[in-house]
Amino acid sequence: VEILNPDGSMARRPQLEVFAREHGLKIGSIEALIRYRLETEHTVERIDSRSIDTDHGSFTLHTYRDRLSRGLHYALVRGEVAGTEPVLVRVQLQNPLADALHWRRDDFGPLTGDVLALLAASERGVLVLLGDAPDAEATLARMRQQPAAAASKAGALAQWRRNGAGAQILADLGARHLRVLGTPRRQIGLAGYGLEVVEYVALPAR
Repeated sequence: VEILNPDGSMARRPQLEVFAREHGLKIGSIEALIRYRLETEHTVERIDSRSIDTDHGSFTLHTYRDRLSRGLHYALVRGEVAGTEPVLVRVQLQNPLADALHWRRDDFGPLTGDVLALLAASERGVLVLLGDAPDAEATLARMRQQPAAAASKAGALAQWRRNGAGAQILADLGARHLRVLGTPRRQIGLAGYGLEVVEYVALPAR
C-alpha cells in the first residue's frame, strides 16, 4: 500500500511518521520484516542423512532441501555436536572453483578439505555448505576476478536467506554455542534459533 501526498507524490518517511502518529499505526521497514521472517520461519528441511568416508575420516552427511530456492544444502558432522558444549563450526558457500578444482585463492576462503581436516582433528564440529547455484557467467566473472556488481536489495535478500538457512541447519543439528571458524562478522538471525557465537577461531595460514 502506497500513501500519497496531496500533490500526488509518494510519501517519504517523515510524512509516514506523521501519518502513523495521527492514525495510531506502527512503522516497520522491509528490512526488519525480512529479518523477522528469517528468524521465525523455517525454510529448510532435512531430507537425507548417511555416514560417508572422506580423506579426513568418517563424517555424517545431512542433506537439506531449501524450500525457497529448491536447491540443496549440506552439513558434514564429526562427533556429537548437540548440547551446550561449544562446538567448532564453519558455514560457507559451495564453490566449484575451489572444491572441484582445488584452486587456492584468498578470496575463495578455505577449501572444504582444509575445514574437514580441522574438524577431524578436534573430533567435534560441523561444516555447512550452502548451495548458491551461480550461473555460468557469474562463475566465469569470479574466475577472472572481475569487479562485482554493486550490492542490490536482491543480493542482500539472498545473503539474508543464506544466513537464515545456515542458522536453521545448525539449530536442527542441536548445536547451540558456536566456535566459528573464520573472522568476526555481523551475524543475522542467530538469536531467533537459539544460537550464540562464543568464539571466533582463526583459520590456519596457508
